[in-house]
Amino acid sequence: MIRAVLSVLFLVAVIASAQPMTEGKWLARPEPQPVLLRDSTHHFDVRFYRIDLSTTVLSGAFTARCRVELTPRHDGFDTFSLHLVNLVCDSIRRDGNACTFTTPSGRLLVDLDRPFANGESLGVDIYYHRNSGTQNRGYYWYAKGSSGIPHAVAYSVCETDDSRYWFPCFDQTWDKAERGCQINVAVPDSFSACANGSLDSVSSSFGTRKYWWTHRYPVSTYLMCFAASKFTNWQYWHHEGPDSMRVRYYVWPEDSSLAAGNFSRMSDMISFFSQDGIYGPYPFFSEKYGMVAVYPYPWGGMEHQTMTTVHRNWARNGSVNGIAHELAHMWWGDMVTCVDWRNIWLNEGFATYSDELYDLHMNGRSSFVSLLQSRAQSYFTEEASDPHPIFDPPAGHEFDWGHSYIKGAWVQHMLRYVVGDTTWPATGVFFEGLRQYGESLKFRNANTDDYQRIMERVSGLDLDWFFNEWVYDLGYPNYTCGWQGRQTQDAWEVTINLSQSNISGAPAVFHMPVEVRVQFASGDTCIRYPVTTSPQRNTFPVRAQPTSVTFDPNEWILDKNTEVVGIEDRPATPLLSVGPNPVRNAARLYVPVGPADVSIFDATGRHVWQLSVPGNGPASISWGRLDQQGRRVPAGVYAVRLTAASGSATAKLVLAD
Repeated sequence: MIRAVLSVLFLVAVIASAQPMTEGKWLARPEPQPVLLRDSTHHFDVRFYRIDLSTTVLSGAFTARCRVELTPRHDGFDTFSLHLVNLVCDSIRRDGNACTFTTPSGRLLVDLDRPFANGESLGVDIYYHRNSGTQNRGYYWYAKGSSGIPHAVAYSVCETDDSRYWFPCFDQTWDKAERGCQINVAVPDSFSACANGSLDSVSSSFGTRKYWWTHRYPVSTYLMCFAASKFTNWQYWHHEGPDSMRVRYYVWPEDSSLAAGNFSRMSDMISFFSQDGIYGPYPFFSEKYGMVAVYPYPWGGMEHQTMTTVHRNWARNGSVNGIAHELAHMWWGDMVTCVDWRNIWLNEGFATYSDELYDLHMNGRSSFVSLLQSRAQSYFTEEASDPHPIFDPPAGHEFDWGHSYIKGAWVQHMLRYVVGDTTWPATGVFFEGLRQYGESLKFRNANTDDYQRIMERVSGLDLDWFFNEWVYDLGYPNYTCGWQGRQTQDAWEVTINLSQSNISGAPAVFHMPVEVRVQFASGDTCIRYPVTTSPQRNTFPVRAQPTSVTFDPNEWILDKNTEVVGIEDRPATPLLSVGPNPVRNAARLYVPVGPADVSIFDATGRHVWQLSVPGNGPASISWGRLDQQGRRVPAGVYAVRLTAASGSATAKLVLAD
């Protein structure tokens, strides 16, 4: 989702002069709704939603029926709970039989007319309405003429947990309705309505038209949608080989000619992402891809499954990056959906890297690198005032542009570099991993561990260190790269001294392999080497006298760096450093001197592990969270003690679950 901030506390999009910032994304409210039940305790599985909604679009009121088809997970199933907020439930029936219900705060508690067995299917029909004057949230309505709005409009937008504001549902991203949804919208015959999936039919009766939409793929509640207004709409057929797919657009009549031009790259975008070497086939090809433009709208775009909702500004003025971003969500966010909002970077980081890749396709590598660099500055600014990891962001920060979007995209870019998929414009193991991730979890939910596991399997690499430092930890490396050339007996060599001074709370050492370009009077060479400690000195033979050194010349690392000509003979070294910290699995202990003894103690003072470091150092030690008897030690706070002839030092190490 691409969000635009319009106010500090709650976004009120009724100011006609407000234009969306197409690359500014913030959460529309200060805190998300809490998770009501986790999958391990949820005692039913929603299979299908059908919503029949009737509105005049002359007020925010509507009447509706929602059919919820579900399967119990235990015997004696006779009651269940759904989310329902700011709506009035009128009655509930199951197979014609009345069901009793209560509506405590934010909930709809349903008592069935009989108990059901584990696995026995059932459906309930919930009749409800929304009153005029109800606050815009989940369901949005705006009158014609207010703040320059040319036509009355009603629409839904629900990320993260606002579907409960327009239909009763189990409103958690991880409970996808496996058989999809049907959304049928009745409006005055001068209006039209769009929703997820395919338009099955349009029926007319006494000045009303009803639009029957069916979506036959698994879907999370926040990805279900509708919009109704006096739209003009058109479609065309997108061709992939012998097959064709509808692409549908809904905009206001006065915007249609501009929209036709501003949406004109859509077929190229679909074809680009659908390539066998990129993401593979568009996942909802049997139905459609569509966009509906609305206003007022406090965001840039929202990736509703097969029917993206966008700000009117995108129809009138265009947003190539925004349109590509929302399209890419059909793979990353809709086909594979983050299991919860702790993993939101899997949606937003993937889609942001996708619109950057489309920029590469359209404008070339120089433009792509410039886009990466300019966006990185937004992350650095945000991290300076609000440092946190991209996994499990603080409440209210799920949609921080600098973190979930920009850093999330950079993690994709850096992972591509780490696994060795660096040949332009060809694609390799990184994209193979993405496609396997998509195929393995197609129309399901995923978490960060799923993504790491699949990328490790495809690449053959242990990526624990990478995900610990870049996803589960905060910050970025701040490098100082000093260099010096020296003539040997019959050749030249270059010595690189690389140190890191990272922000508080970040890993002491980021272990990204680095590249330096050594320039000569004629030509250059690129050297890639591993990083194990800080500071670190490496000497490499080169073919001629070095004239300059460029650090990270191909822009693969999200970092700040300073290049210095000349190096210190004895760089200052910390006596002991530990990272990443906290850590879930293997920790690295950096010992710059030797010989030395390294010991680890738990919070009670019990001696857990010890190792003697021979030689003169430096040494990088990997401790796999095992005690001297080879048993995994529990989560907690541990003390790491180094004793050497030059002194001793102690560092705190936090082991996380």
